[in-house]
Amino acid sequence: MKIKLYKLTVIVMLFLSVLSSCTKDFEQINTDPINTPNALPQQLLAPALVGVVSANMQRNRNFNNELMQVTISITDDEAAVFRYEYRNTYADYLWNAWYTQLTNFKDIYNIASQPVTLNTSYQGISLICQSWIYSMLTDTYGDVPYFKSNLAKDSSVYEPPFDQQKDIYLDIFKQLETANTLLAAGTAIKSSSDPVFNGNISKWRKFGNSLYLRLLLKLSGKAGVSADVIAKIKEMIDTRASTYPIMTGNDDSAVLRWTGGIYISPYQTIREQDWRAPAIGDFFISHLRDWADPRISSSTYGISGFNRWGIAQGPNGFAGVPSGYLAGTGAPKQSYFYSNTSAVTLQTDQSTGLIMNYAELQHILAEAAVKGFITTGTAQAYWETGVL
Repeated sequence: MKIKLYKLTVIVMLFLSVLSSCTKDFEQINTDPINTPNALPQQLLAPALVGVVSANMQRNRNFNNELMQVTISITDDEAAVFRYEYRNTYADYLWNAWYTQLTNFKDIYNIASQPVTLNTSYQGISLICQSWIYSMLTDTYGDVPYFKSNLAKDSSVYEPPFDQQKDIYLDIFKQLETANTLLAAGTAIKSSSDPVFNGNISKWRKFGNSLYLRLLLKLSGKAGVSADVIAKIKEMIDTRASTYPIMTGNDDSAVLRWTGGIYISPYQTIREQDWRAPAIGDFFISHLRDWADPRISSSTYGISGFNRWGIAQGPNGFAGVPSGYLAGTGAPKQSYFYSNTSAVTLQTDQSTGLIMNYAELQHILAEAAVKGFITTGTAQAYWETGVL
């Protein structure tokens, strides 16, 4: 018995000795002395951009298209958006998607502000992307958490207060001013980390200032701020244009292109029969048809007999389903969008990841010219450039 007890004691002592050896200096041994333990800006930028653009595209197809009567469901399911019947939970999707990616963009700024990983371009890009997302949030929901949002990890702010839309917009303007200054230095970034401009800092700066004009114009008619806003628009276009470079052509458009690999369009995850299922609304297609819009002409911008927008003709040609047709009557399907089995389709189009394009900027400038905010250029010239 004593021998067994002795052996057991020896075994236990050996086990404790080994355990002590395994854990001694464990933290020091397993700490990388060279690499950072945190993600780097170049690792966060692309996934964050893809996350926001993908969420926007999904919501555009599933919700906005029906709300705007572009597409119409020909089933009698509940919550038919084209009949303005939808669940309150529809509002959750973009809220969650946008705030999730804001955390990543804020991390990009914080990491790029540290001495070891300092990069003013990543800082500026982060501020532009934050401004873009916050503007969509407040435009969609009104008052939203802003100044203390996304601080749960660093500051333990788990229930951030809602801030007024006016205060949000005015602070966004400050962030875009800072971004313009930061990007003026032209600090290089990894081109592979940037699916929008491939590391071209000049184009990021142009996009930031073009976005700035979009948001300024929205506030140009608001009491209490209109004078300052209009003065800033004039400064950016008429008096200090070189300080605020903006998009000068289609190549400057902010578009996340779905080139394959890790950049796969969210539309490609949709089954082809589901993509073709929604009918196109009469309000939408009849205007394209009656105005002879070249985007549905296979001879103008088409490829292999397909028009640019990949819209198929129905039994009655380019025709649509009437908005608000009587439920239960089974409206016959007419035009619809071609799926990925066709040579041309928006489902596989590489250019659908739109953030802001040059045409929009031209229409912004046209409106500013019509309203007398700027004297450089003419409204007609801006408008025609935007259309053509």
